[in-house]
Amino acid sequence: MTERHMTRRRVLKIAICGGAVVPLLAACGGVGPVAPTVAPSAGGPVAPTGVPSTAGSTPPAPVADALPTFIPNTSGPAPDFPAPGPQYENGYITYPKNPVKALPATPPGSGGNVLFYVNNSAPAPPTPLDQNQAWQATNKELNANMQFTIIAQADYGVKLATVMAGNDLPDIMFIVGVTPSGAAQIQNLTQFMAAKCADLTPYLAGDAARDYPNLAAIPTYAWRNSGCARNGRLWMLPIERYYPGSMLLKNSGVYDSEIGKDYVPKNSDDFKRVLQALTRPSDNIWGMGCYLNQMYYIYYYAAMFGCPNNWALDSSGKLTKDIETPEYKEALAYVRDLVQSGVYHPDALTIADSTVARNGLIGSKYVLDVETFGNAWQDAWARGPRQQPPVTPAAVYPFPAHDGGKAQHFFGHGYVATSTFKAASPDRIKELLRIANWLAAPFGSAEDLLLTVGVKDVDYTLGADGSITVLPPSNTDANSVPWKYIVQRPQVAFWPGIPDYAKAATDFEKAAIAVGISDPTLGFSSPTLDTIGIPLGQALMDGTTDVLAGRRPLSDFDQIIKDWQSNGGNQIRTELQQALAAG
Repeated sequence: MTERHMTRRRVLKIAICGGAVVPLLAACGGVGPVAPTVAPSAGGPVAPTGVPSTAGSTPPAPVADALPTFIPNTSGPAPDFPAPGPQYENGYITYPKNPVKALPATPPGSGGNVLFYVNNSAPAPPTPLDQNQAWQATNKELNANMQFTIIAQADYGVKLATVMAGNDLPDIMFIVGVTPSGAAQIQNLTQFMAAKCADLTPYLAGDAARDYPNLAAIPTYAWRNSGCARNGRLWMLPIERYYPGSMLLKNSGVYDSEIGKDYVPKNSDDFKRVLQALTRPSDNIWGMGCYLNQMYYIYYYAAMFGCPNNWALDSSGKLTKDIETPEYKEALAYVRDLVQSGVYHPDALTIADSTVARNGLIGSKYVLDVETFGNAWQDAWARGPRQQPPVTPAAVYPFPAHDGGKAQHFFGHGYVATSTFKAASPDRIKELLRIANWLAAPFGSAEDLLLTVGVKDVDYTLGADGSITVLPPSNTDANSVPWKYIVQRPQVAFWPGIPDYAKAATDFEKAAIAVGISDPTLGFSSPTLDTIGIPLGQALMDGTTDVLAGRRPLSDFDQIIKDWQSNGGNQIRTELQQALAAG
């Protein structure tokens, strides 16, 4: 899965928390300190064009905790690799045999249309509805005509903002989640939701969530970290994802033969040596890939050099931004040197999105690439072995920048994005929640098998012993239809037809989580971030990219930091500190 992206110099309607950018793929996680978002200050955010003012109206009273009561699902199959803690996944070598339905036979829908607005997160478009038996079967089970408006990632933010400004909203909207703090991803999102979206508090807050048990089984950190609750009301559903966040993936066939199987670089100098050894422009292959607006994956190197994960919080409650630390400047100089050394693919700043970047990895255009743990790795593993020559993507474990240093890994957020419903009657909201509850059916159920693999004898076959063999149509019949970007059950380490994935994923989890650090501001927001986070973050990203690419001298970064501080960064810091103290 791969969401997001901006064209250079274009401001998309996604915010960047205090100016930090991390990969969205999904595949994120995080269980750091969390709390409700901060109420806007007097005269707060200006609504986007078309969002009516709520001045003079009486907003619903906030509740003590607008989040659902967590009720884990305990009916699932026994895992092959049990999770050692709540931040880990259960691992499954194969899909449980002979799955049965987990939900009542009564369908959740009322027979009408449901329109979902989303970006193109799959590596290939879905098989059209009239040819897609899995989509047809799901619609029948739901008793709803589920329709999708799927927008290119590079255009999604701008087009969603246009939709938000109008009055003809889709039933469900995918809200891109790119901010490390779980704050507003869309400029003035809090005000938009209060004006035009369904208040889910009466239906899901606290024990009310028992009516939707699969939604109640989504871990609390996903609800909190994604900022689903704002000002004491619940507005969104989280799309829960993996805890470890990003990872360094290798084309193991090339890497293992030229560098060594399971070789982990000793330090940053050794890593540069590895990249140089892998880079052979005459053979059209480079050491490292990247893509649009990723700043050469500076966040990956920041972890290697010991930077804080977006913000550092000291014992007095003071926050320090990552860019303000000497470790970040050291990482910046290091990546700039890598760029000048020619180890990055020449299109590293212009490749359209993470899906296209992954094509470069499995197409052997470069040997290493930073991806998000989970769906991205699964996608590369599903498609890689079909390449010529075959490619198996594997993880390079975390390592420190300096001898004697401690390896460090940045945790993700525990969610990839959120979904919100347009304002509607109570009956319509309950219907959409019943549909969402169905789409969050637990792993190992017949419903989840239909959503993720497809229809028997079309997308998979069932052996005499109940084992499942996945057929080629499955990917575009089931996986490419964006069911899991409305909502999905808690993640597990499993991918159909790839029995080795579960052990590889759970092994990497253990190594990464052992040295991981969280962003202490996860789940907190600020009025300033909600209103100017987009241009502030864009300016920081553009300036940092210019320095890394050699278009500006390294000494300019001090002024880039000062500009970020004076143009809103210091105010965001103050508001986040206040939120943390209150929380």
